[in-house]
Amino acid sequence: MNRTTLLTSSSLIRHTIASILIVCFGLSSAVSADDLENDSPEVKYRQKVMSIIGTNMGAMGDIMKNHLALPGHVAVHAGQMASMAQLIAPAFKKNIASDATDAKPKIWRDWTKFEAAISDFEEAARNLEAAARGGDAAAVGAAMKALGKRCGNCHKPFRRPKEESFKNKPRNHDHDHGDGDE
Repeated sequence: MNRTTLLTSSSLIRHTIASILIVCFGLSSAVSADDLENDSPEVKYRQKVMSIIGTNMGAMGDIMKNHLALPGHVAVHAGQMASMAQLIAPAFKKNIASDATDAKPKIWRDWTKFEAAISDFEEAARNLEAAARGGDAAAVGAAMKALGKRCGNCHKPFRRPKEESFKNKPRNHDHDHGDGDE
C-alpha cells in the first residue's frame, strides 16, 4: 500500500478518531486520585491500569490523525491495551466505589457483565493489533472504531459520567459515599 492511499484512507477516519478518544476516555483532569485524600491503594492501582490503557488509545489517535510515520506503533499500542485488559478484572475485584473513583457499584452487582465487557474490549484490541499489522488503513480505522465502541460499552454502565466524576468534586471535602448509580 502506498503512502497516498494510506493518507487518503486515514483522512476519512481522522475525525472519527477524535470522537472515539473523547467517548472512551473523556478529557483528562489535572486532579488525580493521588491528589485526593482517603483513597485506597487498590483504587490507585486500578486507576493506573486504566490510565495506561487511555495513554495507549491516545497515542494511537495521535499517530492516526496526525499521519505520523511510525510503522508498527499502532499494533504495539493495541497489543499493550489487550494485555492490560487482563489486569482490569483483578484490579476491580475489591468492591470499592466510595473513594476517589468513578467506578459505579454496578460493577460488583453485575460482575459477569463487567467481565464480559472486559473480554469484548480485549478482543477488539487484539483485532486492532491484527489489522494494524496487516497495514490496511481502512481496516485499522474500522478496528479502531470498534475498539472505541467497546470502551463505551463498559464505561457507560460501569463508570460515572464525566459530570459526576470525582475529579470534578471540590478538594478537601468529604467524598460522596452514596451509591451514585443510575
